[in-house]
Amino acid sequence: MKRFIPIAALGALAFSTAAVAADASDIRLLGETKISLGQAIEVAEKSQGGRAVEASLDDDSFSPAYEVSVVKDNRVFDVQIDGVTGKVLGAREDIDD
Repeated sequence: MKRFIPIAALGALAFSTAAVAADASDIRLLGETKISLGQAIEVAEKSQGGRAVEASLDDDSFSPAYEVSVVKDNRVFDVQIDGVTGKVLGAREDIDD
């Protein structure tokens, strides 16, 4: 007897596998950091003189970095914080197109 798996189930399985891989990557990056997310937020707020509205561990770089969105004067700035040293790597205004 042949069994068929609905295509939707295959898609969900592929998505689930990708999510687990992404989580493993995030966990690995977090293990490489020397500062906490809270510390990264403090550094970003201090550097821009504003308040953080969003923060995450950035997996786009080869070393761990946090990306913190900070609001000041009704403008949003994305601040990159080195996850090891806690230093500001850069900041740019986030302009929606």
